[in-house]
Amino acid sequence: MAINVTFRQVEPNPTLRGYAIEKLSKLDKVINQTFDASVILSIEKYRHIAEVLLTAKGISVKAIEETDDLFSAIDLVVDKVEKQVKKFREKRKEHSNYGTVSRNRIGELAEVEDVSGSGDIELVRLNNCLPKPMTIDDAVKHLEFSGKDVLLFLNYETNKYNVVCRLKDGRVGFIEP
Repeated sequence: MAINVTFRQVEPNPTLRGYAIEKLSKLDKVINQTFDASVILSIEKYRHIAEVLLTAKGISVKAIEETDDLFSAIDLVVDKVEKQVKKFREKRKEHSNYGTVSRNRIGELAEVEDVSGSGDIELVRLNNCLPKPMTIDDAVKHLEFSGKDVLLFLNYETNKYNVVCRLKDGRVGFIEP
């Protein structure tokens, strides 16, 4: 953790420097990894401005606050940075739930099942793929070799998206729009 404090149009004050470092050091508990922070403290006429640029692995946060006192500006800017870091962590947690279904369960998704009992349907995003252009015969062969139950492909002849799927009785189904 490296915290750099810069003074602009202000006499360097060890009390302000220590206060800013102390406040930003408390963010170590929130971030849970090493980070670098750059603090710029400046005064323009009656405005006292505190600016923080914080960088860590995978995150970059910038916040600016101005008040009539540098100590309160530091407090406000650190609170703002903490909110941004927490928001980023929540987004990361939400997005880490994608892909919870294994690839061999793709066939089960063709049958929509009521998971909660209240009429809500659980929808799971498997992956984003760009379907390859192929003929229907090639798609059926690809379905046989891949071991999957459903295959989305771009029909080479009609230039439209089609689906081939393995039915429960062993036959192969073909869906076209």
